[in-house]
Amino acid sequence: MSGGLSSVVVGGGLAGMSAAFALRERGEPVVLLERRPFLGGRAFSFEDLETGAVIDNGQHVLVGACDRLRVFLDRIGSRGAFRRQRRLRLPILDGRGRRADLAAAPLPPPFHLAVALLRYRHLGPTDRRSVVAAVRRLARPGAGREDDRPLGAWLADRGASRAAIDRFWEPIVRPALNVPVAEASLSLSAFLVRRALWAGPGAGALWLPTTGLSAAIGSPGLARLRAAGADVRLEARAAALETSGGRVAGVRLQDGSSIPTRRVICALPPEGADRLLLSAGAPSDHAALGRSAIVNVYLWYDRPVLPVPFAGTFDSPLQWIFDRSRILGEEAGGWCVGVSLSAADDLVDRPKEALADLCDEALDRLFPPRDRARLERSAVVKEPRATFHAGPGAATRRPGPATAVPGLFLAGDWTDTGWPATMEGAVRSGERAVAAAMTSRDHALERAGVP
Repeated sequence: MSGGLSSVVVGGGLAGMSAAFALRERGEPVVLLERRPFLGGRAFSFEDLETGAVIDNGQHVLVGACDRLRVFLDRIGSRGAFRRQRRLRLPILDGRGRRADLAAAPLPPPFHLAVALLRYRHLGPTDRRSVVAAVRRLARPGAGREDDRPLGAWLADRGASRAAIDRFWEPIVRPALNVPVAEASLSLSAFLVRRALWAGPGAGALWLPTTGLSAAIGSPGLARLRAAGADVRLEARAAALETSGGRVAGVRLQDGSSIPTRRVICALPPEGADRLLLSAGAPSDHAALGRSAIVNVYLWYDRPVLPVPFAGTFDSPLQWIFDRSRILGEEAGGWCVGVSLSAADDLVDRPKEALADLCDEALDRLFPPRDRARLERSAVVKEPRATFHAGPGAATRRPGPATAVPGLFLAGDWTDTGWPATMEGAVRSGERAVAAAMTSRDHALERAGVP
């Protein structure tokens, strides 16, 4: 950069770390500001004071189709921190604990998925054929692009039964988009089908972290960024942008100090991005994207409870359950069941004790032998603003990396990555923001030595 000025990345989540790595790969000096004492954004963990267990702020899962995230994990040396399926296999339990698997066959696409759907025993023959037909239509390029209505309405127009929606579409779409099928964007649902289901038996294969998220992402990311020459400043909060001649000139920190720069990658949530834009005289309303909540409930028992490492459910409030004792080992702090509740706006204001009781009672109904196990303690993590609301039209409201302020670029899983609000989308957004910055007119002028 001309004058030796560093680019400044604001926000140390996956988007900010990805942007910082991309800048360093281009030889650009970079300062990364993170207001908390650790990196990782929403992908972090902490120690439960009573049990010593490692608790994640949410159960994060990635799939084989997350190619840029896998590159990121390789970069920070963490690919080995994930337990990987060779091909997609999802155990799904009904309200009485009866299991059927959505298991991709070892065949080329689309036969791998057709076999999985036709063998899915929670649906009758008519519903299986209906699901196969709907999946084929959604997998077509451009599906939902011109008609981005709710997925639920689209399925209803094609005669989808309540059973097909509850037993197939909800366990897949709700956790991936963090909205119920009735509200889900058709275009984002079609993207999910194409990338994670239709593309091949390994595209939807699950990767589960086998250690706490901070150990898998934030801590190694911090070490590798500093080793790469990035100036990472923890507990450093950006208060405002400084401008000169209408463009970025610096970042003012909450402690009153300033960092001169001509380029800022803002990797904050929508509200934080709006705050920085407003400080530069460019009001915006990215918060209009809306938000969807996620609630995670952790239950410790005196003995094993789950017969499977993880499973989706229907006819149960549990949605997705994880045997963290099998997945994390000693870090789980005993026999711990994790319950992930997506699109949880109706639950997020309920008392934590009530949420723990709800999940404990649901587990008792799901697995009758569970009544011999004693619940010893619980923990609940609420994320009221976990993701943007992935409803119809969300794609047109998600901003690209460029902004009205020259020198300011946006990153974050809520920006226009084409992906839902996922770790993959966050990594891609950081890379996209840097690519936009490096091809901007201002950057070309800097390289030419024009002040």
